[in-house]
Amino acid sequence: MFFIYPVTVSAQTFPVDAATGKIYYAEEVLVKDGPQLELYHRAKAWFAPIGKVKIVIKVDDLPNGVLIGQTYSPFSFTSPGKKQTYHLGYTLKLEIEDDRYWYSLTDFWLEPVIPLQAHSAKQVIGQQPLEIAVLPQKEKPVPNKVLAEAVQKTILAFIQNLKESLD
Repeated sequence: MFFIYPVTVSAQTFPVDAATGKIYYAEEVLVKDGPQLELYHRAKAWFAPIGKVKIVIKVDDLPNGVLIGQTYSPFSFTSPGKKQTYHLGYTLKLEIEDDRYWYSLTDFWLEPVIPLQAHSAKQVIGQQPLEIAVLPQKEKPVPNKVLAEAVQKTILAFIQNLKESLD
């Protein structure tokens, strides 16, 4: 009986907080020979603006080893034969101790970016919670699988970059 209906697996790749229904990534990362102060300064350097993408630091608490910032990652993908560009925004919280840190990524939003004219400026047309675009909803029980995969790839690349910077 289970094989009669197709199953959408793309939504299952996102960790969802059971209490809030929101996408949430978190992990404790161990760092060999990583004193808190040194890890904090590495994290602070990592928070520096990257090109046009700015990270807005909301909390900078050196004594308690806490950094919280908001930013976005631009990404593109092709679906069906058309290149689409988005901004994927989120809040990053880092809690740092000697030889370890915890990160959490929360409050995700998605924003389509459309070109105004060929080779000209781009227009951002509004943010929506990421969950609406990549998790099944009553109005849209099967989310855009290509978009969900591109988002997942962007998030995992962001996490990998963070880990490499703090290692």
